[in-house]
Amino acid sequence: MREAKLTFETLFQYGKREYTNHNWRDCVAFMLSAIEDFNYFVGEIEWCRRKCLKVIETRKLKDLLVEDEDNFDIAYMYGQAQQALCLFRCKTDQFTEQRPPLLNSFVFEEFQHRKPYQYLQFCYWKAAESITRAISPSPIQSEAQPQLYINMGNLEQATKAAYTYLVGNPNDADSLQNVAFYMEQKDFKEEMLIDAMRMPGVAAYNEKDYLNCIGHLKAATDEFYAEEEKCRRICEDKLNWDTIDGVNPEMAIILTSVYTSVLRCKNNCAKQLSVINGHNEGFLLSKIFEYLHVCQYNMKQGRDACQSVANSILLNPNNPVMRQNKHFYMKIYEQDDLFEPSPEVVKFYKRDAMERLYIDFVDERFKYENGELPPEREDDVMAMKVDFAVDDSFDYHSLDYELISEAECNALNVAAIFEKQHLPQVHAVQDLQTKLSQRYGMELQFMVLSCTDQKPLPKCNNSLIIISVDKNQCGTLLSHRNPNGCTVIYCAQ
Repeated sequence: MREAKLTFETLFQYGKREYTNHNWRDCVAFMLSAIEDFNYFVGEIEWCRRKCLKVIETRKLKDLLVEDEDNFDIAYMYGQAQQALCLFRCKTDQFTEQRPPLLNSFVFEEFQHRKPYQYLQFCYWKAAESITRAISPSPIQSEAQPQLYINMGNLEQATKAAYTYLVGNPNDADSLQNVAFYMEQKDFKEEMLIDAMRMPGVAAYNEKDYLNCIGHLKAATDEFYAEEEKCRRICEDKLNWDTIDGVNPEMAIILTSVYTSVLRCKNNCAKQLSVINGHNEGFLLSKIFEYLHVCQYNMKQGRDACQSVANSILLNPNNPVMRQNKHFYMKIYEQDDLFEPSPEVVKFYKRDAMERLYIDFVDERFKYENGELPPEREDDVMAMKVDFAVDDSFDYHSLDYELISEAECNALNVAAIFEKQHLPQVHAVQDLQTKLSQRYGMELQFMVLSCTDQKPLPKCNNSLIIISVDKNQCGTLLSHRNPNGCTVIYCAQ
């Protein structure tokens, strides 16, 4: 029976207390209970919001008669009041009145950032049946603590907890050292590196099981949509009251402030889901279609392959490799109508575009400089744009012409092999950059020219553009998955 009064906030504080007192087993028990209650709390809140969205029939603008359009706001807010009533009742039913309300939103954010796992990994390691008093290396503790004696604790659980925290906080240097510490232990196994909070369906994406990949990747797509909607529902209470100034603000100002904070959280969900095992995969949904079209083509599903290419390009138009793939399919099938994005992707794209337009407007137009708002401009009073084109207007005939000549490839190949560029090679790199920018309409920055196989890719905040300068595939755009051979690499700005 769950103790209603013992919430994850309280359990987390108990766990930190036992951590400070070096009561490692109790620390593990409290942290695990806190994580369990947090997952329960989030799950019930999300369920209530999903339920209340379904049961309340809010009237839409299109359902109102023309003469009633002026009354749409009251009809809409009536539906919002009904939804609020439903949420009050649902939360009371699910949690009962005995459960205390959330007291500190900062603790909630700590759980979202996987903070309990940072404590848990150390407590697992120290919680052994016997204590060895020999001094040996130890993983880094959370917060400032004296160096402790180490023992062979629960390596597997400690590693999983440390890795789970690292995945959610890939830039945390201490966590990286902790995982490295556990990996150096003699009983360490690769299968211990499991993210306890990984999204269902990611395994299908990572495994690249091309024999059955169509089913796996379609399932991964469904999981992405489901997890993204769940994430968006969790954002409903992400209200930022700090943006509201004054003792008597206008209702429009209040609504804009709170709605923007919620929408910003919702729009960020797709980005959050695109971080897999600590690595930012760009845009996961677009990436899935990059794999899917190859599987479909190999299974003689040309029509589906063309749609997957169209989906990927709509979601990420700055991907020259997918432009190249579409050009390949256009020559094979010679039917432009095959490249129609799916209705689900079009709906997702338009919603994302409208949300980003709204957020950009608020960020730009409500920015005070020297105590003043920006000068008024036309779109300050114009109706919001709602018609977003989904047609692909790229000039695919331009791909019929070579990007780089064989002579230029040979020159760059030699420069890459000897890792030394003379003036002609420098000019060739610059000319290639200009051609790429003109062809694909993007700003590029030169990163590296080399021939080292298995080399780490340079870091780029956006997408990498990788061009082969090998003789057998001169000028070919390469995938990030296998960019071996001699290449010149640019970063899209």
